[in-house]
Amino acid sequence: MYPAMRHQYEVTLVQGRREALAALKAQLHDLVLIDVPAIRFNLARFCDDLQAYSPGMTLFLLLSPDKQLENMPQAQDQLTHPITSRQLLSRLSRLLPEQVGEVIAWEGLQLDPVAYALGWQIAEAFLTPKQATLAESFIRAPGELLSRARLMAEVWGTDYLGDTRTLDVHIYWLRKALKSLGGPFKVETVRGKGYRLINPLK
Repeated sequence: MYPAMRHQYEVTLVQGRREALAALKAQLHDLVLIDVPAIRFNLARFCDDLQAYSPGMTLFLLLSPDKQLENMPQAQDQLTHPITSRQLLSRLSRLLPEQVGEVIAWEGLQLDPVAYALGWQIAEAFLTPKQATLAESFIRAPGELLSRARLMAEVWGTDYLGDTRTLDVHIYWLRKALKSLGGPFKVETVRGKGYRLINPLK
């Protein structure tokens, strides 16, 4: 969850009350996210201290299912575990809209090229930067046959085709990511020509 946030926001990760307050004192932060089940100190007192250090601080709580909202400090937003990184980033985008990147979609398959997150319905898979760029090439041209030369140029910025094993490996991992989502989407091989992203159910 937190690695995905680092792709989209500047994140300071702290483990305790004193460390959190010291970080706020050292640098202005736009939002404080508290993973409530993980803390081992008085939450209400901590939130009072946050407001004292930075009046008007935006507070976001991650709650456990057994925590009652009425017992929680007042916050601008909250989510209840279990949550996915995509759900969290989507909710944060409402509070920090200037940080949001374009989400590319086709028939429900979504790619956030900033967070490197590939999603379908409630499932998600996180990609490497090159895998995300490869996925973007396919999602922007669904059903279209993409040659190996085109993919090498778009993803790696080269027209060298002497060794395309890197492309083969990235196609393999992208297929695994698509399969993990449980959706109908597949990268189809057209022998001797290239690949295309398809939805066999259509």
